[in-house]
Amino acid sequence: MSALDRPLSEAMPTAMDEKLSRELEARLHHEDVFEAPDECARREEVLGEINEVLQQWVVAASASKGIGEDLEPRCNLYTFGSYRLGVHGPSADIDTLCIGPRHLSRAEDFFGSEWSEYEGSFYLEMKRHPGIEKIVAVPDAVVPELKMVFRGFEIDMAYVCMQGFVAVPEDLDVCQTSILQNLDDASVKSLNGCRVADQLLRLVPNHDAFRTALRALRVWANRRGVYSNVLGFFGGVNLAILVARVCQLYPTAAPSMLVYSFFQLWDAWQWTTPVMLTPIVDEGHGLRVWDERVNKSERFQLMKIITPAYPAQNSTFNVTHSTLHVLKQEFKKGREVCAKILLGAAKWQALWEPLPFFSMHKHYLQVTSCAANAEDFKKWEGWVHSRLRLLVQGVETCSSGALVAHPYPERKQDPSKDPALHCIYYMGLGPAPPPTPGAPPPRGTLNLNPAVEQFQMMVTSWVNRSDGTVQWQPGMEAHVKHLKRKDLPAWALPTSSNAAANPAPADPAAAAVAAAAAAAAAVAYNATAGGGAVGIKRVRSEDAPPTAAGNVNASPAAATTATAIDASAGNGVSAGVGVNSASINGNGGGEGGTAAATGDDEPAAKRCAIEDDAGVGPSSELVSAGGGTGAETQVGTAQAADRMDDESIEGEGEGLPSVAAAAAAASAAAAVEAASLERENVNDAVAAVASAAELGGVDVETPLPPLPPPPHPEPNDDIAGLRAGDDGVTEVAAKKPQPAGNKIKVSFASMVKKP
Repeated sequence: MSALDRPLSEAMPTAMDEKLSRELEARLHHEDVFEAPDECARREEVLGEINEVLQQWVVAASASKGIGEDLEPRCNLYTFGSYRLGVHGPSADIDTLCIGPRHLSRAEDFFGSEWSEYEGSFYLEMKRHPGIEKIVAVPDAVVPELKMVFRGFEIDMAYVCMQGFVAVPEDLDVCQTSILQNLDDASVKSLNGCRVADQLLRLVPNHDAFRTALRALRVWANRRGVYSNVLGFFGGVNLAILVARVCQLYPTAAPSMLVYSFFQLWDAWQWTTPVMLTPIVDEGHGLRVWDERVNKSERFQLMKIITPAYPAQNSTFNVTHSTLHVLKQEFKKGREVCAKILLGAAKWQALWEPLPFFSMHKHYLQVTSCAANAEDFKKWEGWVHSRLRLLVQGVETCSSGALVAHPYPERKQDPSKDPALHCIYYMGLGPAPPPTPGAPPPRGTLNLNPAVEQFQMMVTSWVNRSDGTVQWQPGMEAHVKHLKRKDLPAWALPTSSNAAANPAPADPAAAAVAAAAAAAAAVAYNATAGGGAVGIKRVRSEDAPPTAAGNVNASPAAATTATAIDASAGNGVSAGVGVNSASINGNGGGEGGTAAATGDDEPAAKRCAIEDDAGVGPSSELVSAGGGTGAETQVGTAQAADRMDDESIEGEGEGLPSVAAAAAAASAAAAVEAASLERENVNDAVAAVASAAELGGVDVETPLPPLPPPPHPEPNDDIAGLRAGDDGVTEVAAKKPQPAGNKIKVSFASMVKKP
């Protein structure tokens, strides 16, 4: 077994792990991450309808090239991304890939030519379709695709012309490397979306736990403003690879422990070390494979999360010094919040408390993109958004690393302007972390005009990569403006109306089942967890003190040696993702399940509160004490005098519940399991849980409302220039706006006064 395949822990989940995981799942139903069954059915119908349009287009376009229906030309439609992984939400888009026959090219047939008015292209076919609401062709992107809104669903579609096929086989395996032969770079990158998603599902040991943890972390990334691959943060693939790696290290872990281990592992990770799910292999097809030993430029990439499919690539090459600094801060904060959750001092919603972006910095850059008409703006907006990363890098370069620019992914709009012709993005400016801890921030004169000019030159030099034509049109403008915190417009600030609320779940029946399961897990935990003073000491299992019987614990009710990361394991069939039929190829089901609690009476919160020195995961082996009476509490009481002050946690309890509570917990668990299979049994499950809660003395909580957004701080009116203040925040002064050429209006210039 290679080092990448060797897990750190295979311990089974405890009752506390199951309780926290059930609470996490119940909370996620109120975070708008699950889709109602009827919406899932509508997605499949929409994909089937698009597949029918594709097949009709292939037949018609093939006939125009002299290929008759007797050869049965056809194409395949595949899904990837969040939909393929099974973690899509109600508002998520659908990433699709069309593999077409060899005689239909991407440039001429799929996108079409403006000179021929797109005649015979799939772009024109979809534009004329009555179900289309919006469609934009992006042929010059790294992955050329059509972006459209079809019957209310956002769909991104890439196209690959497969050499060697007039009729693409329905059972074509996109994971075989032979299909990459004789393909251009754009086609290889388009295929990699499906290949990476399939490889992820093959390498993850427990699909159910993986999906629950990934859903929770996607909510965290969105609310904390670190979910935008274009700006240098995480994208769907990056986040999925990181969660999959944690699942490999802890293959039997419960979702709650996977989330905690995610922050503990990546907070301590040295990002000069690449993150890989499988060893990198060059299969000899002439494609460039990520290898920092061979390609020197790849050694200087700041974050290295390598895709598991050939050819291996770094999925986070967009990360800059500024965004890496933000990600490290969020990892640290997430680790602290998860520790509080495991100790019972916080709820899960505290993990994804909205980021107070507009109160974090004293100075901001406002970047506004606008165009003369809606058609031009659809293209111009995407181009300017993709170039914002260069403005971040420019700020870092012009300040010699003294400033960091924190981009905010959320798109804003001025209510006084036409929403179809403009959009606004913000960046916060702040001091970079000092090279050595405790060092004073640098002082001196900073000029950010070169960064603005470089950004100005880049966005106006917009050339189509496929044919070299200039894409910039008169009326396309970008405005860069400096704002102090006190000058931020009121419509950009978060209010109680747009703050995260407690929305009704999209699937009330599934939410009721999840809440019932959480309450049943709480009853089961109370029925198995011990009371009395609890002391924890980090020791090895071979060093554990023996009891009178020669064992670590004298009875099953006493605490046992436990590992820090536990999980549910089982064999079940999860819901399929995608449509595996003639309408769409690529089914996304998986194996997984949830097992019952193992009966360990030591809460996972207390076991995980003591962190491992290496920072890789929670303490691997602990001896716990507590629970039961008499001889059952020998361990811990005998060692109470030897506890270290910084490695012990004490609490109070009232002992074990009655046998009736344990029986009620088992009955409630059975009812929840039945309700998960038959939706009409939801009321029975809830009633069983209420009965069990009454017997077990458990207060079944309803989901708490989200935390209110932090108050907007009072601006500091005495700020006059860009200087390093006592609080270490660098301040920016704005000069009178100066017009710039090339239709770009730049009204930002910054100077730092010398002390």
